[in-house]
Amino acid sequence: MILLRLIAFALILAAATAGIILLTWSMRRLGLRAQFVVLLALGILIGFIFMTIVQVPGIPPWVGISLIVVVFIAGLFGVRIFLRSLSLDRDGS
Repeated sequence: MILLRLIAFALILAAATAGIILLTWSMRRLGLRAQFVVLLALGILIGFIFMTIVQVPGIPPWVGISLIVVVFIAGLFGVRIFLRSLSLDRDGS
């Protein structure tokens, strides 16, 4: 039973890592504003999922903690992209 949970946890961790890598790789082709919108949508979606998870008592706490970590990391990238977008707008006009 414990081995099955460890395998499931490893698969979830691998899928989340692959998803983040794929999202980062695909966002390089987008413009700065599109990158910011994607990160904003990701933050809103994760916030909604987190609010739903808080209401369900059977969800393990590590799921909520990992979602909060993802939101904070995406927030750092979002601020960086937004500031770069502002500086490019200022230079272009």
